[in-house]
Amino acid sequence: MRKEGSGNRLIRGPFIRMLFVNMFVLMSMSICGFVDSLVISRRLGPDALAAVGFFLPLAMGVGMLNMVVIGSQILIGNYIGAGKKDKIDTLFISSFLVLGCFYTLIALPGIFFRNSIASLLGAGGNVHRLLGNYMLGYLPGIPLQALTALLMAFVSFNNDMRRSYISAGVMSAGNLLGDLLLAGAGTLGIGLATTLSYAAGFLILLPGYLKKEKTVHFVRTAPDLRLVGEAALRGFPVLMLTIGLVVKNALMNRAVSGACGDPGIAVVNVLISVCDIVGIFTGGCTTAYSTLACIFYGEQDRRSFRGLFRTAARIGIGGCVIILIVILSASSVLTGLFFRPDFPARNTARDMFLLGFTFLPLNFLMNLLLSTYQAQGKMNLVNILSVAETAAVGLFAFFFVPVFGINAAWLGNAAVDFVCLGVILVSVWIWKGCICFHTDALLKLPENFGASPDECWECTLRSMDSICDTSESAVSFCLKKGISRRTASFAGLCIEEMTRNIFQHGGHQEKDIYVDVRMVARDRLTIRIRDNCIAFDPRKRLDQFEPEEPGRNIGIRLTASIARQIDYYNNAGVNTLIMKL
Repeated sequence: MRKEGSGNRLIRGPFIRMLFVNMFVLMSMSICGFVDSLVISRRLGPDALAAVGFFLPLAMGVGMLNMVVIGSQILIGNYIGAGKKDKIDTLFISSFLVLGCFYTLIALPGIFFRNSIASLLGAGGNVHRLLGNYMLGYLPGIPLQALTALLMAFVSFNNDMRRSYISAGVMSAGNLLGDLLLAGAGTLGIGLATTLSYAAGFLILLPGYLKKEKTVHFVRTAPDLRLVGEAALRGFPVLMLTIGLVVKNALMNRAVSGACGDPGIAVVNVLISVCDIVGIFTGGCTTAYSTLACIFYGEQDRRSFRGLFRTAARIGIGGCVIILIVILSASSVLTGLFFRPDFPARNTARDMFLLGFTFLPLNFLMNLLLSTYQAQGKMNLVNILSVAETAAVGLFAFFFVPVFGINAAWLGNAAVDFVCLGVILVSVWIWKGCICFHTDALLKLPENFGASPDECWECTLRSMDSICDTSESAVSFCLKKGISRRTASFAGLCIEEMTRNIFQHGGHQEKDIYVDVRMVARDRLTIRIRDNCIAFDPRKRLDQFEPEEPGRNIGIRLTASIARQIDYYNNAGVNTLIMKL
């Protein structure tokens, strides 16, 4: 039995909340980089700016281990959905220790041998000295930078979005203040400001993981390097993407430089800068989708998985189209903003704004599908396209700019993304064995993924008036599936007690309450209850028996005595309670 309800409401709400927090974090990081460049150029001069530029390849190489962060986020999402609490704890502790130790071992030699590293990077003269000073200030913060990224990746699992906003805001403001106060110490002060800003962000995030009631928190458990290795494999596309970007930038610069000289390189740099700004939205949208998709995949909830994809696609593609229209409409204004009237490649810059961002909707859809496959562990195509898509843009420019002119460089992203989407569609065709591109086929969901319609019963409650009818419907469903009357009655009782508790004591912050109930009858009867009230973990009340009030929490304690397993988590403001009978 299925009653159409507001399941999309409980998908769209957390998705939008996570979208905004991810956008805020990405924006804060972008501001930090922009502020560093601005202060260095204004206060320290071109030699200092060149010194930081020489450090960028090393910073990019160090950042490759973000694949552990991304992979851990994906796997922990799967484990949360599947109720594997022991693996959540083990992977979190293991990733934290591995990243902390690894980056410390990277930072210490870098500090002591910074002058030799500066020489290897190609810096000489005064720039060599400035680069060494910058590394002395920046490298101590590398472990904090990695651990802050790890903690930031899990805030939504703990429904700690406010802490994420505060941490990102403090890092951004702290970096600005640190740059202004420490610029007198030269590049050493600029690097130290970055280190101190990450230290502040880390210290703000850390207390949120010291609370035992949180889904992801510190526990005393033995680390498991195999889980970290599995996380690294799941996040391996980060490394592939970095390799692709190196190839792309090198080939793109060579092609554009041959066609337009140094002014063309300046236009490419503006293209990259604007793409970084646009990436605040697209990156935030993709990250929010990936986080929720991992949980729904772990729950084996086909309907929610499908609904999330449609929600993300509508919001993401719609947003990309709006951004594209704004850029096209403001192409002349943007050209004037970045380039003076006497700039020799001014027309080229305007063409770049007219053509260079046509790839946005295609690119977002491609990344959304790749994130879907990554959440499922289908990594071959994800790894291939992560490096091939970016590298191919550079190859496109390298071969076609000499033939068709500079505009071929601006159309390269759209052309390559169109081909990559074609590759994905062909892979779907091969996987499915026929031409079939409906949503489930595009997502490559196996036929046996989740519960079939006759194994699943779902409904939505909006008030207490429908609780009794819902409980009776649940019992009827169980009896039709051949479940014993005793277990069926227990299932109805659990649903009745827990939903009544939500309406009576939810203390909801929103005007409209949505309570979705889903029951799956397979090897074991599983009941999932989702609501948009304030966070409430019923497991905390299991042992709270008070002789003065013997009836207090009796419904929760009765439910706990019936269920074999109870799992609870709150992700971005939505409570999820899973009971297995």
